[in-house]
Amino acid sequence: MRGLLMSWCLAAAGLTGGMAFAAEPAPLRESLTLHAGFDGGFDAGFARGDKRIHTATTLMRTDGQPGQRRPEVVLVPNGGRHGDSLRFQKTSPLVIYYPAAKNIDWRPDDWSGTLSLWLKLSVPDELPPDYADPIQITDKKWDDASFFFDFSKDERPRHFRFGVFSNFKVWNPTNTPWEKIAVKDRPMIVHENPPFQKTRWTHLVATWSHYNTGRPDAEARMYVDGQLHGTLKGRQTLSWDPDKTAIMLGIAYVGEFDELSLFDRALSAEEVRQLHELPAGVGSLYH
Repeated sequence: MRGLLMSWCLAAAGLTGGMAFAAEPAPLRESLTLHAGFDGGFDAGFARGDKRIHTATTLMRTDGQPGQRRPEVVLVPNGGRHGDSLRFQKTSPLVIYYPAAKNIDWRPDDWSGTLSLWLKLSVPDELPPDYADPIQITDKKWDDASFFFDFSKDERPRHFRFGVFSNFKVWNPTNTPWEKIAVKDRPMIVHENPPFQKTRWTHLVATWSHYNTGRPDAEARMYVDGQLHGTLKGRQTLSWDPDKTAIMLGIAYVGEFDELSLFDRALSAEEVRQLHELPAGVGSLYH
């Protein structure tokens, strides 16, 4: 009994056999909230919420309905990082999206998560000359309680960015025009020379932790091809109505898109590498 008690105490203290034991994070499968691999269809293969892709005529999505109705968005059989992929052949005012309710584990306090996807494109040859968002997540607009990956329009080479925008009145209380905000003060992680190519897939991951807490140690991270590229630290407040929030794909974007995945916690750097190296993709976690 005494030996068992001692073992329990050592384990509780993390000191068994001279080694520290940390509680292992939940496996990737248990943390997955949405996965769209576009294998044979547009709907997600796994979803905690509505797995159907929707289409609306504008970014406000007041008329959104289930179904993919953008004719210039097609599936590429066996063309993906794993299996089929999605190709945006040209831009359109129509918007395709997945409803965010339950597909993103948004919380009003202490919210963390991870976004992962793969892109393949020739930036100078395919992208239109305006801002291009492969993905944007919000219930309002791009600069008000929003996450997005985008390509800048003026720089050459064009920058790739992870935008992390709190509620507009939180991050821009003085309503300063965007062009007058110094680049260093914009809530973005920027890759000035991203590695996109027409002949290879590039993996993008964003993580966020301790949002909606008011804590100064809240942090976002952007990974490119499994490697940490940049961090953004500081208080972040994103007030969403989950029933109005949308995971919008391909806004002014032209190129290929695959393996959209969302998780209910911030993956560690090692888990991001595991995600990058999954031999059969995220679909293998639940099939």
